[in-house]
This record gives sequence, C-alpha cells and structure tokens, in this order.
Amino acid sequence: SVVLFDMEKVGVWVDCNILNEFSLKYRTELKGLTERIYQLAGEKFNINSPVQLGKILFEKLKIGDGGTQKSKVKKNYSTTAEILEKYAEDYEIVRLLLRYRQIQKLNSTYVEGLLKTVAQDGRIHTSFRQTETRTGRISSTEPNLQNIPVRTELGREMRKFFVAQDGRTLLDADYSQIELRLVAHICADEAMISGFADGADIHTSTAARVFGLPEEMITPEMRSAAKAVNFGIRSEEHTSELQSPVPI
Repeated sequence: SVVLFDMEKVGVWVDCNILNEFSLKYRTELKGLTERIYQLAGEKFNINSPVQLGKILFEKLKIGDGGTQKSKVKKNYSTTAEILEKYAEDYEIVRLLLRYRQIQKLNSTYVEGLLKTVAQDGRIHTSFRQTETRTGRISSTEPNLQNIPVRTELGREMRKFFVAQDGRTLLDADYSQIELRLVAHICADEAMISGFADGADIHTSTAARVFGLPEEMITPEMRSAAKAVNFGIRSEEHTSELQSPVPI
C-alpha cells in the first residue's frame, strides 16, 4: 500500500552513537568471558564449535555425568542451551558459556547487524511484506524491525537505538486485541464478551484463570504466557470455559 511504501521510504532514525557504545560494551564483555572460559577450561578452543565445546565439558572437565549427552546419531556431545542450563547452577564455566552465547547473539544480530543496515541518511529502511505470513499480519525484512528483543532487560535496552529526530515524536498505535474481539463475537464466548464489555485486559483475565490467582497478582510474564492460551487453536467445545489450569 501507499502507507507502507511511505514508511519504507522514510525509514526509522537510529542513534548510531548508542549502537556503537553497545557494540564496544558487548565486545569488551565477550573478550573477558572468553579469557575466563579458557582459564576454567585449562586451554584455548573454539567456543562456537559444539564438537570442541562438548569434548571440553564432558570429557576433560567431566561435567555432569560426563558422557550421556552424546547424540546417538552424530556421536557428538549435545551443547544446546537446554542441556547446559542443567549444569549452570553447579559450574561457573557453564554459566559463562550461556552468557557468552547471549551476548554474542545480541551483538551480532541486533547491534553490529543493525549498524550494517543504516543508510547514508542515518535511517534504517526495512521492507514490509503484506502477503508472506499465514496469519495475514505484516512482516518486516532486511532487516526485521519487528523482532527487536523486548522480553529481557538486555533486549529492552536495545529499544533505545530507535529515536525520533528533534521536533518529532515516535507514535505507537495498535488495535486493542482485535483478533480476540472477533473470536469472541464469532463464537459468542460469554466470558470473553463480558471481559471486553467491562474493559478488562483479556490476557490478564485469562492468566488469572489459568494460574488460579487474582488479577492483581498476575505478573507481566504470566500475562505473556496466557497469550498462548488465547491465541492457541482450541476445539469448539473448549472455547467457552477453561476446565482446569493449563500448563504453560
């Protein structure tokens, strides 16, 4: 549409000074993490190599059971985050490795990655796609500006990269839970209709029912988890009432 074309053409202003500050901060931390990991391992190795990392952790350092994490297919040790988190509490090197991966991902994708896409006018000009998602929602590519982290403190810090020029203001506007309002209307769900009519936050209301807590005790994390219930595909006979707490 014309509106999306104008958005692409105008772009989003980025504070490159803040981006460069984060880049330096993350590169400095990665260097320190690397040195400490090498020290705990007793040797230098390719931290980004699952094969080398697996041998260091499970053969040399004998972490955990020291071997049952080997893949039956590839015959290599699994070093996924899910596996490493099992040993994070007991081993400093594992905690440092998880931190290393987190910082490296943020830096390469959202800091240095974004720096490479800043045009000469100081703005990022993403491309908006109207027909690529199955849900009909707009998607963003080259780069994806709809995927900037927000659920972690580190991720939220990255929102500072995007600023308005002097005399301008960034405006955030959205329909209020429009998909769920349509669902409530179509399936005549009394609980949802009542919630919307009373001005309730439907995700908070659902979270309260899922976790069996008063709405005032629902945390942002619980509300986010309840979205999986509201947006999940449920059979018709279960749309009007949650019979029991749903594991998230």
